[in-house]
Amino acid sequence: MPVVRAVPTMSLSEKLSVQRLSEGLALSEMRANVFTLAEGSMSRHLHREQEELYLVLDGTALVDVDDTKHQLHERDALAVPAKAWHRVTNVGVGPLTFLVIAAPPAQGDAELEP
Repeated sequence: MPVVRAVPTMSLSEKLSVQRLSEGLALSEMRANVFTLAEGSMSRHLHREQEELYLVLDGTALVDVDDTKHQLHERDALAVPAKAWHRVTNVGVGPLTFLVIAAPPAQGDAELEP
């Protein structure tokens, strides 16, 4: 069984980086990623089939799920059901690092808000 260092190194934007864990861990039934968000927020989006688990590792997040706001601190977790519009915002001081686990591991499952 492989061990993967979960440190976001791939830049997705100026503010957001990711470490994609699924391939390195040979996961076939779920998708797992660790993100670091420097400031601001991710795009509001939904997943047509996937439900997601968000776990804050460092920092403070505001997670808006279908217009209900949830403030998450270190080691707080939140489940987001499939077909729920959601967005993660860094509301703390310093970077926000969080783990996202999704199942099933569908490719191209996200829909961005128009």
